[in-house]
Amino acid sequence: MKKKMLAAFMAVAMVFSITACQNSAGTSNNNSGNSGQQKEAYVPKGDFNIRVFAAAGGVADSITRIAAKGLQEDYGVTAVVSNLTGASGAVAVADLDSYKPSINELAVVSMSLFTMAPLMNPDIKASLDNYEIVGSLIRDDFVLLVSSKSGIKNWDDLVAYGKNNQIIYGSNTPGGFTHVVQVALFGEAGLNAQALTSDGSNKDILAVMSGDAICATATATLAKTYIDSGEVIPIAVFSDKNYTGYNGFDVPTVKSLGYDITLPSYNFLISRAGVSKEEASGLYKALLSYRETDSFKTQATNANYIPDNTDGETLRKEIEHYAEVCKDIYDKYY
Repeated sequence: MKKKMLAAFMAVAMVFSITACQNSAGTSNNNSGNSGQQKEAYVPKGDFNIRVFAAAGGVADSITRIAAKGLQEDYGVTAVVSNLTGASGAVAVADLDSYKPSINELAVVSMSLFTMAPLMNPDIKASLDNYEIVGSLIRDDFVLLVSSKSGIKNWDDLVAYGKNNQIIYGSNTPGGFTHVVQVALFGEAGLNAQALTSDGSNKDILAVMSGDAICATATATLAKTYIDSGEVIPIAVFSDKNYTGYNGFDVPTVKSLGYDITLPSYNFLISRAGVSKEEASGLYKALLSYRETDSFKTQATNANYIPDNTDGETLRKEIEHYAEVCKDIYDKYY
């Protein structure tokens, strides 16, 4: 058991370690007694490899680096985190699959890899059966955004615009969830819409701000900085409940606008099948324990990061449910 817990915390240290893109200058971590107790209980050692499906600067990338600052300072653990973008995470897991199953070999992926991506690209053979889900890092809602300078203030305004103009919307590539939810929305609304795709939601929002796109969808977390600055306006959320996390906005659901489209974003940690459930569970418990430290809480607050605590088994059921939702959207609109 002791070895398993050591291995678990070592893996978490790697997940959140600073990579070749290290830029932690000017950040200090003063952990409370909580962290000190962890340091006495665990002595991480060894190398770990984490693949991240997202580009540097994205939410998935950023949340790993937040925790890396605290863990690396406390434990000095060497870890390699690689941004392997492309094919909705298939590139990242292809690299993971080239290694033998080990808790030291990990990847951070999104739910689209196991739901929409295989439908869009038959060459993507990703199956949940081939991986052990360690647990969720973040669960986020998707919000529909327009430029504050566009004159569009709500969904009705966007519909009115779309009656006389083609709607150019910013999204990731077909199969990615920001593309999926908008294809479904504009399809159900009967609007003429065309995607302007990129490899990151930051770029999609910048396209809206520059006028290259009239709207875009991004996770609520990523969009917050742009909304707080007044550059963009949230006009709808693809969730079961209104989104109230933005100061001055009560963002309505697309369901309340007449379109039953609910699809969340999960970024989560996996290893290859063959890694024991005890190791995966131990790793996730160590991750949850780290989230209780003052260092993590301060950095998470500064980054508007609210971690999600969904364990691997529960998350597997969630993914299976949303795979059916994606299949319905695919059959209708792709």
